[in-house]
Amino acid sequence: MQKVRLGRTNLHVGRVGVGCWAIGGPFINLGLAAGWDGADDHPAEHGLLEAVRMGANLFDTADVYGFGRSERLVGRMLRRAQEEGLATREQLVVATKVGYFQGCAEHAYDPLHMTHQLEMSLRNLSTDYIDIYWFHHLDFGGDQRYLPGAIDRMRSFQREGRVRFVGLRGPHTYSPRRAELAQRSDGPVEDYKSIAEAVVPDVVSLRYNALSHKYDLEESDLIEWAEKRDLGIVLYKPLAQGLLLDKYDPRNPPEFSAGDHRSRKAWFRAKGLSALRTRIATVKREFACCTTEDLVQLALRYSLSRSVRACVVVGFRSADQLRSSLSTTGSLSPAECARLREIFGALGDEIGSFVDAT
Repeated sequence: MQKVRLGRTNLHVGRVGVGCWAIGGPFINLGLAAGWDGADDHPAEHGLLEAVRMGANLFDTADVYGFGRSERLVGRMLRRAQEEGLATREQLVVATKVGYFQGCAEHAYDPLHMTHQLEMSLRNLSTDYIDIYWFHHLDFGGDQRYLPGAIDRMRSFQREGRVRFVGLRGPHTYSPRRAELAQRSDGPVEDYKSIAEAVVPDVVSLRYNALSHKYDLEESDLIEWAEKRDLGIVLYKPLAQGLLLDKYDPRNPPEFSAGDHRSRKAWFRAKGLSALRTRIATVKREFACCTTEDLVQLALRYSLSRSVRACVVVGFRSADQLRSSLSTTGSLSPAECARLREIFGALGDEIGSFVDAT
């Protein structure tokens, strides 16, 4: 697999990495559905090992995904990969996150709570260090009250050798606030830059896919901003949580459990799926996409075409899904990317709020 250096770090990762949110299963956090239905530990563990065999080396998870379930699956993969001679720990890049699981702390970025979460993540992952430790969200309390302490604690983790590099998730609306606002937002770019100036991250993660065009605009182009600072760039949600794959019939919308985040998102309802299907039909015709695998690889090539210095993490629940993703090669031309943006342009205006108002 083609590899890329993550900015100024010494981490060289495959251009397609493995996102481990979905294998955590359904769960509710901070009063909101936050997981995925359909997770099964056995196929998930098999998929993780198959990813290693195919050359993937970046595995991205979080403490909150299934409340440790996802991390434990990655930990079992790390042990088995070493036992079976597939890869050493040093050959694999493990990323996890802190910030969305609050526990009994007043705030998830309370330094003592961060220490506890790091120790639990290390235990879950069966490792003594984390390659990239992400700040999972940007809400550091009123007047950024917890930001200085959180930064100091993160630096202490690095000095101790338990964290190698610091990651900062890109602009987005903190989930509980997004539910209150009942709208989709990536948050103010300038506020993000201000936080990044204080954190001084080594790596940033940005949501980027054919439905998300914010970073294609000159005034909000954080990809170019990160490139100029030699920051590692990890693009996530390249498949738009499955919306780009024409998986759902708008005449018979899917039903999700109370712990699946899609249960509270209007684009997974009949109106949104109908508008998407019309556009995806155009994509299939113009880009000769006949199968779900074709659509997966087209979506990934779109994201990978945005920057030669970026990698993309893609979710999965089975080895078959990962085989389709990890076999993606090549990129799209600027004209092809522009055409995809044109096809999906103004979709939000037609569908309306991404998150339910109810």
